[in-house]
Amino acid sequence: MGGDSIYTIAKLHWAFPPIIGGVETHLTLLCPELIRRGYNLHLLTGAVNGEPEEFDFHGMRVRRHRFLDLNSLSPQIIKENRRQIKDLLHSFLDEVNPEIIHLHNMHYFSPDHLEFLVEYKNHRKKPLVLTAHNVWEDELWQEMLTFKDEWDYVIAVSDFIKKELIRFGFDGEKIITVHHGIDTEKFKPGISPDNPYAKMEFFAGKKVIFHPARMSFAKGSDYAVKAFAEVQKLFPDTVLVMAGTKKTVDWGGVQQKEVQEIMKLVEEYGLSDKVYVQFFNWQEIHWMYEIADICIYPSSFEEPFGLVMLEAMASGKPIIVTNSGGMPEVVQDGVNGFVIPKKDASALARKLILLLEDDELRRRMGESGRKLAEEKFTVKVMTDNTEKVYQKLLKH
Repeated sequence: MGGDSIYTIAKLHWAFPPIIGGVETHLTLLCPELIRRGYNLHLLTGAVNGEPEEFDFHGMRVRRHRFLDLNSLSPQIIKENRRQIKDLLHSFLDEVNPEIIHLHNMHYFSPDHLEFLVEYKNHRKKPLVLTAHNVWEDELWQEMLTFKDEWDYVIAVSDFIKKELIRFGFDGEKIITVHHGIDTEKFKPGISPDNPYAKMEFFAGKKVIFHPARMSFAKGSDYAVKAFAEVQKLFPDTVLVMAGTKKTVDWGGVQQKEVQEIMKLVEEYGLSDKVYVQFFNWQEIHWMYEIADICIYPSSFEEPFGLVMLEAMASGKPIIVTNSGGMPEVVQDGVNGFVIPKKDASALARKLILLLEDDELRRRMGESGRKLAEEKFTVKVMTDNTEKVYQKLLKH
């Protein structure tokens, strides 16, 4: 598809790099590939201090506006600016004049935004596609569910998310699972000659455990620290790398408080000189995967998917995850990693010790993960499956 006909797709999401997270990374992979296939893409996203209001990203026109920046919006601010928000959304879509309106995680946070988008869809007869990267359970989610029948098609990032959406009353006939894909050329086994972390004294002669998630309780950072304390008793030459929380969507402003509590835990266990905390942007995070020996992602909540799994697998590294959400769909216990119970520091420590003791096991699991990533979780496969949704809607 694409061919001689160029279809215009309007995309909307709350954030885009340098704000970093699973959805933002997904967009940086999917959108350039759609552009290469002949699509005309426009993205409306949140404003970022110091970043241009409008720019080109690999052929996609990106526009930023404060009315899509969740870090500066509150329900009160949204209510006070309803008219301006409606004008922004409708004028953006009028200017772009898309064949399809494709929203990412716009089924949560603001009923007002979604109300105006549904109004536009029904007035202009434009199909509305949702990629659901998450589901929630609270009062706001219940309010957002009043729009559940307005979607012409829903892409779920995992079978877990699809089942959850159906449980909440979404039409299962309109939902398709499209797993994330990964750049297997960027994330691959081996150490790049320009890798700055490979030259750092801190990592010299050490086994590296990498937890590539924002530091929070939801991502199991507290359990990572507790498990690492146990590992240290047997393997004192190990270090734990944790990702910082700069430039993430933090609607409610709770992350820094959690970071402080997690760092306090590091100090209480006497691990300050064995834990490295750093914010890794999309351009450089592959370097840390390269020098890691084991990756962990011990989420304490129902993880919708977990892009980290693909990054670790493509890099040829074993990964330990919890039995949460969509992660067991990707990590095969004992094959390319381990699946452990949620909130179980002892189980995490045992699997870490098992992998640290067995170089051959780490190698074998890493190779299995790489093979699986190349077969099922490439950007091409993800884009192919996304195009199938567009094809169905454009044929109508």
